[in-house]
Amino acid sequence: MAEKKFIYLISDGTGETASKIARAFLVQFRYPDVVQRKFIEVREEEQIDEIVNKAIEEKPLVISTIADKKLRDYANDKFKAVGIEVLDLFGYYIERFEKFFGQKARNISGLLHKISDQYFEKVKAIEYTVEHDDNRSSRRLDEADIILVGLSRTSKTPLSIYLAQEGGYKVANFAIVKGEKLPDALFKVDQNKIVGLTIDPMRLYEIRKQRAKKLGIENSSYASLSRIYEEVEYANSIFRQHPQWLIIDVTNRSVEESASEIVSKLFGRKL
Repeated sequence: MAEKKFIYLISDGTGETASKIARAFLVQFRYPDVVQRKFIEVREEEQIDEIVNKAIEEKPLVISTIADKKLRDYANDKFKAVGIEVLDLFGYYIERFEKFFGQKARNISGLLHKISDQYFEKVKAIEYTVEHDDNRSSRRLDEADIILVGLSRTSKTPLSIYLAQEGGYKVANFAIVKGEKLPDALFKVDQNKIVGLTIDPMRLYEIRKQRAKKLGIENSSYASLSRIYEEVEYANSIFRQHPQWLIIDVTNRSVEESASEIVSKLFGRKL
């Protein structure tokens, strides 16, 4: 019978990098009895000491992805002292990156995990935002970070997507249509997260006229100046009824400018 072999995966983060490396190499071998032990969030020397004490019995191959240099050196010295080989993946490659860039690494533990978390949070935000675009859904409205309300062609969708992509915010948006009620769910959530988008009637007229031309509906009331004045006044009357809402004027403003103002005024931070 083959002797049981142990592989220790040690990381000051999630250990996913060490796991992937181990899998990539293990498929090249048909060794019948391999046990992997995973040690994650290793941030203290005492944790290294405990792992080394266990390793003395099992004589593992150690795969390490510890970012913190002081802790990495401590671990390497401890394992070397008891005759156990360490594949110091972070140390081996970081030295080459440092040489290439001509600067020292930041050596921040768990940084990749943090970046991954941020990425997946943005993906969730985008999924939510697409699901709640332009009156599509009022389900789970309490989960929204920002709710945009405005007339057609006031940049609701571009603003929503930008806020989701750049800031990771879950955004819902609803169109104001004269003669139609806004969904009841809108008035059951925190009203301080609602943003009303207002616009100068003449600017909205120019935007809708271009849109109508592209759609081949130049003669429709959609781009009628008199109708637009009525709609803008109707939207403004709704905004006046809800003083808790943040009102943003999007006239002649880029999506980036409007988004920055929203984030600044709602959350007190830059986008």
